[in-house]
Amino acid sequence: MADRDEFGQLWCSQAAGPQVKGEDMLAMAMRKARQFDRTIKIRNAVECAAAAVVAVFFGLEALWSPNGLLRAGNLVVAASGLWIIFCMLRYGREARDPAPDQSLAGFRQALLRKYEHQIRLLKSVKYWYLLPPYAGLMLVSAGILRESAAKGRAAWSALIVAAVCTAVFAGVWWLNEVHGVRWLNRQRAQLLEGKNFGEGDR
Repeated sequence: MADRDEFGQLWCSQAAGPQVKGEDMLAMAMRKARQFDRTIKIRNAVECAAAAVVAVFFGLEALWSPNGLLRAGNLVVAASGLWIIFCMLRYGREARDPAPDQSLAGFRQALLRKYEHQIRLLKSVKYWYLLPPYAGLMLVSAGILRESAAKGRAAWSALIVAAVCTAVFAGVWWLNEVHGVRWLNRQRAQLLEGKNFGEGDR
């Protein structure tokens, strides 16, 4: 990304000579923090909206479910949507914002905490974000299997639902815990490269 390159050049140029002022570094750090916060806010809003749709849809499906397994699975998925909304609102964003009047070193530490918080969050998505709805969808697949058996139909539909859900959830896990964490670690490492610079700027 362009701002990454610009930020890295500022770190290097400050180390090479006095032409880059601490105020420039602080302004760049503040801009990166605002961009990062905006990205997190948008992500959280999208996730909450999607989880609300899931909760409503599967809650209604539970009312019309023809057997207990289907009803239980739909209720679990609906409850998972509400749980995800709670987690995103409670843990989706690191609460402490960098103060604009602090030193560059202090501001950088606050930004590092933001990166580290998101890394921890993404590393745990398999537990709070993926496992609850996945368990519910597996119950839904079992309910479809039972319904198919009661009507003397083939079980392919239940197997297809289970296979598609597994593939989708595996992809979401990879995007978060592998790709997302890798990107955040690069951002964190880039910020740490300048750990010896700007310590005395106020």
